[in-house]
Amino acid sequence: MRWCGVVSGLMVLVVLSVGSGQQIGPRFLDRSFQRPGARALGMGGAYLLATDDATAVAWNPAALVNVKRFTLPIEVAGRAKNFRVQDIRDLIDDLKTIRDQINNPNATPQQIAQLAGQAIREVRDFAQRHGAVPNGPSATLTGSLAPVAGLTFGAYGLTVSSGTFGQVQVFVDQQADPDPNDNIPNSGQPNNIYARGGAVAISSLALAHARPLPMGWNVGVAVRGVRADFQAFAAAAGVDNLNNPQNGDARGFAFARVHKTKFTLDVGALWEPPVQPPMVKVKYAAVVRNLVPTKFNLPARDLNGNPVPGFDFSFRLNPEIDLGVMGVWRERTIGVLELHNLTSSNGGDLTVHAGVEHWLAGNVLAVRVGYDDDRPVFGIGINLRALRIDVAAGLKPRERLAAGISLRF
Repeated sequence: MRWCGVVSGLMVLVVLSVGSGQQIGPRFLDRSFQRPGARALGMGGAYLLATDDATAVAWNPAALVNVKRFTLPIEVAGRAKNFRVQDIRDLIDDLKTIRDQINNPNATPQQIAQLAGQAIREVRDFAQRHGAVPNGPSATLTGSLAPVAGLTFGAYGLTVSSGTFGQVQVFVDQQADPDPNDNIPNSGQPNNIYARGGAVAISSLALAHARPLPMGWNVGVAVRGVRADFQAFAAAAGVDNLNNPQNGDARGFAFARVHKTKFTLDVGALWEPPVQPPMVKVKYAAVVRNLVPTKFNLPARDLNGNPVPGFDFSFRLNPEIDLGVMGVWRERTIGVLELHNLTSSNGGDLTVHAGVEHWLAGNVLAVRVGYDDDRPVFGIGINLRALRIDVAAGLKPRERLAAGISLRF
């Protein structure tokens, strides 16, 4: 039945739990550098100079000169904005219940119509509860996950990392099609629901090498194999009267996952001036990511592998530039200030990061505070010689949370 299609489309929307902006495609998602590591997060993401393990490959390959031993870090950081995972689970459970009732062979057409209207109200109410404006007509849910693992050996480092970005956008009660260029026909009804979504995962296997140069300079190069995966959906549903929804309409697309692998370069530099001010040691850093621009050709396909006209998921990874300065006081306290993505490339904006770290109890316990682009963060670290444990979070942990361990020999 038509309304089975409506509820099925809404189920696809929530179960996939991924999204985009008002159009579908990874070029509209933030693909800028994902900041991995719990120590890094505790310092506000200002980690171009302070890194001292294999995560230097992802942050600044020149910082491998800071790594004096064999290291094996395993870290994960996650972010969620404007929603809780439990909220989505509750909505999924409600829609599953409605779906099962609709599939009841004893259900009458009137009951099916009422259940379909209830499904649309569930999604509409969810969007209004989680909108940027309370009770507003739309909601945008975003999240990311960034695991990283690596090892160092001498002046060489190897890491495997991934940054996954997802976003769901829901429009409700739209009198007109919010995006006439998205190839989703407008249902023409006052109680419409539009949803569009996608998730992009950019995974890297990187090998880096650093070398010291005269006058306090150090340079490093990382060769990265980058795999991009993208999956998306788009859906629309509408009724003119939730109590009598026979005139409703539902349209949607569910796309197959597409992927491609390319290679690029990251180049980093550190400079420690030979002449330093008293009591404080100052260092500077610069990093260029994606020095070799890389285009990912990702033609859209449906779940059967057939091309979908009007959609194209291709995008580019363009160069990004990061700059930073760090001051070290008595080898126990460091302060860092950094600017990331000065070029505002790859779906991201210029961001400001600052952090302070202070070691206590004979360099066994570290306390950290920072400013991570738009809000404060904090963290702690425990150094047990061969093992360091780090945790960090924001004032709302679901929006900023990271944990990691680093083995050192």
